[in-house]
Amino acid sequence: MRCPEPARGFTLIEVVVALAIVAIGMLAVFRVIGDTTASVEYLRDRTLAGWIADNRITEMRGSGDFPSIDETRGELEFAGRRWHWVAAVAQTPVDGLRRIDVRVRRDGDPEDSALATVTGFIGAAASSSAPAAAWLAGATDPPEEGDD
Repeated sequence: MRCPEPARGFTLIEVVVALAIVAIGMLAVFRVIGDTTASVEYLRDRTLAGWIADNRITEMRGSGDFPSIDETRGELEFAGRRWHWVAAVAQTPVDGLRRIDVRVRRDGDPEDSALATVTGFIGAAASSSAPAAAWLAGATDPPEEGDD
């Protein structure tokens, strides 16, 4: 009498264990993809917030006005999103020079959170009647024409 040949293939338990391992691996991959996507969005928003802060400082410099020591707030639409900014102008130890700190956050973020904070400086326009020699350290008399 001949013995029946053993069946070839995988048992049901082996298949279930293999599927469980594959499922756990896929969950880990999906989590990494989700974390990467969130990181890319965060970096994009930080970059945009930095641009908004830079633009605000540039607008203040370009206005031609010497800003008063104050805090101003505003909001704007940029890159399809709503943003809030706060510009704080402070005095510096140097006369005629002000410090500007601009904080930018997304609409809906807490008031005290900022994706970007940019600091700039703005100076009062120099008087056109100020002699150039005043800017030369240790100069007593302005140079005469023809002196080399």
